[in-house]
Amino acid sequence: MPIGSVVAQCPSCGSLYQSTVSRSQCQDCAAREQDQLGILDRQLRRNRYLNNEQLSEQTSIPLRQIKAWIRNGRLKLYDYPNLSDSCDLCSGPIRSGKLCVSCSTRIQTAVAHEYEQDRLMKERTKSAHSYFSRRATSL
Repeated sequence: MPIGSVVAQCPSCGSLYQSTVSRSQCQDCAAREQDQLGILDRQLRRNRYLNNEQLSEQTSIPLRQIKAWIRNGRLKLYDYPNLSDSCDLCSGPIRSGKLCVSCSTRIQTAVAHEYEQDRLMKERTKSAHSYFSRRATSL
């Protein structure tokens, strides 16, 4: 074995294989995955307007596998308008990232609100512990 080689267990089938930086599964599973991606590609060339469910049904490839390939970038969406991934929070359709626009906006608003509340609380505690004296002003 060359220096730096690591023996790993394939996450798909459980067999042992020599892991490298570019390989995360055994050779058999990698070949099977390439075949499945080829099947998807041919089906999408026939009808580029298929959605995830229709594509899964016509190719007999599990929907979760199709979504995993979309998320990993193995299946590009720019040519296929009806393919999408799902938002991690609300499971709504998304074309990129892990969150839809509404969930992302909601989280940003909540964080901004918490930050503002924290700032106001610090201001209140600072002013509560401060002593202001009035000077007699003469005219």
